Amino acid sequence: MKKFKNMVLTLVAMVISATAINAKTIDPINTVKVAEPFTVKYIGNDGDYLLFQVIVNSNNTKETSIAVSDKSEGEIYSSDIKSTYKAQTFKIEKRDNQELDFKLVIGKEVYSRSFAIFPTVSLEKAK
Repeated sequence: MKKFKNMVLTLVAMVISATAINAKTIDPINTVKVAEPFTVKYIGNDGDYLLFQVIVNSNNTKETSIAVSDKSEGEIYSSDIKSTYKAQTFKIEKRDNQELDFKLVIGKEVYSRSFAIFPTVSLEKAK
């Protein structure tokens, strides 16, 4: 009986050792990062307009669309993407306290980027 116990304990120790040897930790440096499906970058002002650059990084253009909406005005732009999409510049009329939402729809997935525009306040020095 003692021999049987020792054999079982040895077998269990071997299984545990084999499992520990095969277990690997994931190295975050070598993990593949998935690119964002689209990026929206604020470029600057052009008079009374705001300029944004939109780049779609998705290869799936079958059921892809992009839309821009303003919180107070609703949807101000919408378009289906039919072919290879290049960088596009959006010129949007500037308003105080404006909230813009850029949405990319790929199939059933929706991606969104939002921007808030606040009025510029300049202070005068008291004389």
